[in-house]
Amino acid sequence: MAALNQALVLALESNPKESYVVAVETLLRLLDNIIREPQNAKFRTVRIDNPSIREKLLSVDGMKQLMLAIGFIESHGTLTVPSNVLLANLRRYREFIHERKELIKNPPKEKEIHVNANITCTRSTTTTTTTVTNIPPEQTAPKSEPEMVLQPSGSNAPGQQQQGTEAPCVIKSSRPFLERIEFPRVVQGNNPLLRQLELLSDQVMQYEDELLLASGKNLIPIDTLTTKAKSKLTQWKRLLATNEASNQKEPSDADLLLEELTAWFRAEFFTWVNALPCTVCGNEKTTLVRSIVEDGVRIEIYRCCGQLRHFYRYNDVEKLLQTRRGRCGEWANCFTFLCRCLGYDARYVFSTGDHVWTEVWSERRQRWIHVDPCENVLDAPLMYEQGWKKEITYVFGFARDDVQDVSWRYSNNHKELLRRRKEKGACSEQALLDAIGKLRTKRRTRSNCPPERVTFLRLRTIDECLELLGNSGRVPTAAEREGRSSGSLEWRLQRGEQQINTRYMFIPTEEEVQAKQFNIRYCCATDCYERFLKGASNRVNEKITEKSNGWESRQYLSRNIFRKEEHDWKMVYLARTEGTDEATIEWNFDFSVQGLRVKQIELRFGQETYDGAKVELYYIKSDGTQSQALSSLCECGKFTLQARLSGGKSWQHAQLFRQSKAASDEYPFEMNIVLM
Repeated sequence: MAALNQALVLALESNPKESYVVAVETLLRLLDNIIREPQNAKFRTVRIDNPSIREKLLSVDGMKQLMLAIGFIESHGTLTVPSNVLLANLRRYREFIHERKELIKNPPKEKEIHVNANITCTRSTTTTTTTVTNIPPEQTAPKSEPEMVLQPSGSNAPGQQQQGTEAPCVIKSSRPFLERIEFPRVVQGNNPLLRQLELLSDQVMQYEDELLLASGKNLIPIDTLTTKAKSKLTQWKRLLATNEASNQKEPSDADLLLEELTAWFRAEFFTWVNALPCTVCGNEKTTLVRSIVEDGVRIEIYRCCGQLRHFYRYNDVEKLLQTRRGRCGEWANCFTFLCRCLGYDARYVFSTGDHVWTEVWSERRQRWIHVDPCENVLDAPLMYEQGWKKEITYVFGFARDDVQDVSWRYSNNHKELLRRRKEKGACSEQALLDAIGKLRTKRRTRSNCPPERVTFLRLRTIDECLELLGNSGRVPTAAEREGRSSGSLEWRLQRGEQQINTRYMFIPTEEEVQAKQFNIRYCCATDCYERFLKGASNRVNEKITEKSNGWESRQYLSRNIFRKEEHDWKMVYLARTEGTDEATIEWNFDFSVQGLRVKQIELRFGQETYDGAKVELYYIKSDGTQSQALSSLCECGKFTLQARLSGGKSWQHAQLFRQSKAASDEYPFEMNIVLM
């Protein structure tokens, strides 16, 4: 069953309340008619040029996009729900949309937030904060504004209430945004860099609101992420026991939970926005007309088909928990806050090279870990200089009780870094040190930092400075040489950043080991992987054990690959990014951890080529040997499946997994393995 896209439903609420209510009630009537009389064809189709439909329904920003996600198909001036769209899916959308509409029409009174306190990761008793975006601060609405209520993100299917928790999660802070970040200035003068440092240092304080922390914690599927982290720890212990990872230190529960939090945030929680898609024609490359600032919020205005759409660049993390979309500023802002919700000592990291990310303190490793939620990458700080080809000049980390110049972590050529800082002349090194000292004192005074915490922070700073100095000349890892994956193709072409490095590895679970089978499939229409166990006769009584959204969420590595949706033909597939001559994508499988090998293997791998294009499949073993014969994998314990796309007269002429957008129960990529 296709996943419920809550983000599209919530996006409707950015429209004026009156038009939102009219449009949603119109949509609910359409869904009710179909659910009540599913065999009545006239209820499944509406004409786009119908004045009532055009004015009441489709005039609302985001409505057409939501209808397509629900299952409507646009054809010959109509929107139609095909008979193969499951009624259960329509009911799930209907219930969630109705619930949201009632909350908007009749906002709840003050409501207590239920907090799940059963968190298995352990932290030090002191805390840190972090976050901010490098865009103008937002004027929040008055306290009387209706609260946003969302379903908690858990392992349960959308629409199902988790046992032991309240279904609605009220996103609410105890104070407006500006009050949370308003502090007296301590850095004097008008130096732009130093003033920005103080602004960012103040903005991370918005995370320390107790009500907001409770709201954020309720949105995290803690139990699910903890279970995955424990499974990874078990696999690590097996590797260590077999000496396959003898040169590495066993990670902690907290470090592995951070990995799972990062992957979940990128794959399921937050959405990247290049431009607001057109609600009429579906164009995803709408034109940016202008940017304005209203009440302290920067607004990007896009035009297509005679319509204007507004993209609000919020700094307030309370707003971002509602919209769950943006670019790197919004991503790092919201992710760093969620780290704070789980008790991590975390920093919001700002670079003058036009990017932001997060750092998290690891108790096990006794050092700061670089985390880029946009890329789902951890502990690869040289990636910006080596992979993205950026010139590192200034990078700063901001926390609840600390500010640090961490530029030296993100460059291994400190001599050139110093030269750039002197040439750019943003400020003298002494002025920068003085400003950082004042901001540290301000943060620790304002947060009533106890003496023992201050002593700890001072010692940690000394250790960190020594670590940063030792980074000069460090050889970058393979992950740090890879390019950027987030953002539009235009962004990546400008920077040479076109690679995605999820580094996901399929390792058998306990159930799969006991059943001696491994099965994975991918539906391009829903953009979802399913991991499952076969029943007595293939799909009869099969058991789905895991679902993962996003084609990149379970790949190992890819270059120049993206998922293409054809709005005219209603087809979808993976292809090369426009303007590239070749592309690769890999999936990695390791059964050797449990001492297992491949006994039998079957593979369905949908591909279509035109005008001389090629799709080549290679099976690469752990010793580096490769073959194009599937049978070469028999008795193999670890291997990589690699697809190479090339040739043709256009980037579209080599396609993987092409299928109709309505084919939600078809799987053009499926691998079935019997283990021994």
